[in-house]
Parts: sequence; C-alpha cells; structure tokens
Amino acid sequence: MILKWIKYLLGFLIVGFLLWYLAVNWHDVKHLLKLDFRDIIIIYLTALIGSINSAVVVMEILRPMGIRAYFWNMFMLQNTCMLLNYVPMKLGTLFFANYLKRHYGLKFSHFGTFSVFLTLLIAAISCFMGVLVMVFVYGVADVQKQLLAIAFLIIFIASVLMIFLPLPIPKGQSKLSIFIRDFISGRSFVTKDNKALLIASFFLFLNFIVSSIRIGVIYYSMGVEIHPAGFLVLGVLGYIVLFANFTPGALGVREAVLGAGAVILGVPLEAGVTAALIDRGITLIWAFTVGGFCTCLLRFNSPADFKKENLYNK
Repeated sequence: MILKWIKYLLGFLIVGFLLWYLAVNWHDVKHLLKLDFRDIIIIYLTALIGSINSAVVVMEILRPMGIRAYFWNMFMLQNTCMLLNYVPMKLGTLFFANYLKRHYGLKFSHFGTFSVFLTLLIAAISCFMGVLVMVFVYGVADVQKQLLAIAFLIIFIASVLMIFLPLPIPKGQSKLSIFIRDFISGRSFVTKDNKALLIASFFLFLNFIVSSIRIGVIYYSMGVEIHPAGFLVLGVLGYIVLFANFTPGALGVREAVLGAGAVILGVPLEAGVTAALIDRGITLIWAFTVGGFCTCLLRFNSPADFKKENLYNK
C-alpha cells in the first residue's frame, strides 16, 4: 500500500520538476505554445480514433477466449479505466478485471493473459517500427542512437518470444499451478487464432500511427523542426512507458522519457518537455471528460459494479 502511494507521489514530483524546469526557461518556452483550434480538433480526433481502435483490439483478443464483447461496451469500459488508472492502487485495471468477470465470465487468470498479451503485442509492434526508423532513417552513427535502437530491438525480440515461446504446463493442484495453467491456455487460444491476432495487430499498428500523428501535430504547432519519422520514435517511447506502469498513468515518467527521447533526436530539451506536458494535458482532459462521461454511463447501467464489495471481490 505504501509503495503504491510512493509511486503516485513520484509521478507528481517528476511533473513538478519538469514544470519548474519550464518555468526557469519560460523565455524560450512561451514562444512554443501556439496550439490553435484546428490543431486541437485534429488532436482530439486522433484521441477518438485511438479509443475506437483500442475497443476493437480488446474485442479481438477476448474473442478467442470465448468472450463476445460488445463494441460500445468496450469503448465505455476502456475510457472508464483510463480515468480510474489515475487513482492509486491500479483501480482502473482492477475495475476492468472485475467488470469482465461479472458481465462476461472471464477468469482473472485469463484477464492476466489478456493484459500481458496486449502489452507484449504493443511492445513488439511499436519497437519493430522503432528499430526500422532508427536504422534506416536516423542511422546509428552516435552512441545515443545506437543504444536506443538496441533497446528497441531487445524489447521486440523479448516480446515476440514471450508471445509465441512454448511454456511448460504445471500439473499440480495448487492455486498457483491452476492459475498458471489457465494463463497458458488463455495465451494459446489467442496465438492459435490467426484472424484475431492479425486484426488486433493491425488496429494496434493504427493506434501507434495515430499516437505519433498527435505528437507530430503538437511539435508542428510549436514550430519545432524534426524529421516526420521522429514522431514514430517518440510514439514508441510513449507507448512503452505508458504500459510499463511505473507510476499511475505513467505520470511524470512518460514526460521525462519523451523529453529525453526528443533530445536524442536533436530537439531542445525545453521543446521536448513542453510537447510531452501538452500531450499529458490533452490526455487528462480526455480522461476526465470522455472518461468521466463513460464512467457515469456504466454506473447508471450497472451501479453494483462500483460497490466496494464487488470491486475488490477476488
């Protein structure tokens, strides 16, 4: 419990430090804040497309496990959990797992399969693109770019192995053995369904492109010159850190990593940090408006899902 609150505090401390850094460099930063109404419309359009794609991905990964989820239901659930993930103790993930169990009968072990599989698939697709961009666009002439390309390659290989590598099935009757058996069987359901795997991968790839476009719009609004392929690299970093879950919603950590990644690509630190904080602000507004609306709808349709005894029922 204490560790979770420390992680939450860490996120705020990192964001506070970045805001302090921008305040100290305000003379340079103020000229970067040039988002107009058209930019904002495009950015939130990409957010909407991203939510739609995410709902389809969830449906496709759950389908081989025997779950026939409804699109609108998954759209609302995704946005609700996005809001709840800013609460300590991974409330969004916990709500997601309990909701799928109560309404669709999904085992917690199979939800673990779903969560891990989704994270690995995201890492594999985004890092593969990251390797291609770093090698064929930016090159690996200096050490920083070499390290970034190697990191992408390692994550890609590790993710692919964890998705497809055969695992030994425990035969015991302990709770742990049963959980691991269910986990492995859930993974095999997905990996053997080529159609579901291809559709999920395609929509995740679209989400990755949409996320990169959003970052690109922010940078172009600031007048910062960067190769268009650089937005793909920043998109990779943003995606990976978002699912690493060091802090709730990767608060603070994502901004720091995107700022550092921008520097590697030749962007001034203050511009990289400013773009990352703008992106965070956009995400928070979406989470508390669209996510809040979806939360209210789910609560209205099924109040029992939000009761403490049901939420923490394992």
